[in-house]
Amino acid sequence: MVDRTDSTRTTTVLYVIVVVVAVLIGTVLAPVVWSATQSASGDSGDPAVSVITLRAGTDAGPVNDIKEDLRQARTNESVEAVVLRIDSPGGAVASSEEFYLAVNRTAAQMPVVAYVEGTAASGGYFGIAPADKIFVKPSSTVGSIGVIVSAPLSTVEQSEAQSKTYLRTGPDKATIDKDQLREEMETLHNAFVDTIVKHRGANLSLNRSGVAHGDAYIGPTAIRNGFADEMGDLNSAIADAAARADGIDGDQYDVAYNEPVSPSGGTIVLSEDPARVDGNIVYVDGSDDEGTEFQQPYEFHAVWGVPVTEDAGEVTNESE
Repeated sequence: MVDRTDSTRTTTVLYVIVVVVAVLIGTVLAPVVWSATQSASGDSGDPAVSVITLRAGTDAGPVNDIKEDLRQARTNESVEAVVLRIDSPGGAVASSEEFYLAVNRTAAQMPVVAYVEGTAASGGYFGIAPADKIFVKPSSTVGSIGVIVSAPLSTVEQSEAQSKTYLRTGPDKATIDKDQLREEMETLHNAFVDTIVKHRGANLSLNRSGVAHGDAYIGPTAIRNGFADEMGDLNSAIADAAARADGIDGDQYDVAYNEPVSPSGGTIVLSEDPARVDGNIVYVDGSDDEGTEFQQPYEFHAVWGVPVTEDAGEVTNESE
């Protein structure tokens, strides 16, 4: 004979387990559903303006995320325009160029409007140069057109000694000097200025020399000199982008907010100086098991900011 009490208890336990599992599934899936709702253009079938946010430097990690967001916007049939919401001081030149190329490609297919939430300086400004319009706030900072180079002093000062440590296929392979660095910086700087003049030339009140000077400007000044176009907020940029889109009629459109791209937490770490230099021989700490490590001799940055080191002293202008 079946014990009804045991049967009832079993049913109750099973019910509790089912409820707990359902709650756990709901907890896991809820953020996914919420994220999909936030990023989708909605169920109305209306065209959309995609808001893509960069709150980070223009280094490889954040730029790769932004490139993917822009690619998705270009390939999504419902997206008719893009708003770039940016707060970036710039970063490495190579990835800043990637950012620019991705924005330029997108601007060739649909309207792109930029909104400077905080800063769009150096590589950050380089990236939004192709935008059809740039909105700023009074406190926004834009500009700082220029390039800096980071290189361990040992790379330059001990270049002669290092060049004699290994046999090379050519006398200039992996060797640098200050004149070479200046020449390469000037080439990259000219390319940077050319890009800004190309995209902003009709709006700029500054001549080429003024653009190349590298000043950063707050919102009102940027509007006067042509580095920005109009004072406004994110909603202003969205409305302007929608008005430029051929596939949007009036206010019949959705706004799709992409997950903001934030700093990845990476830092630039320069290796230490050689442990000892004896004549033309450079001694470097390291075990035989690890093999010989080669450090990139220098790196160019399009960034707005002040370099800080633990032993930083007074900074003075150098004429050399």
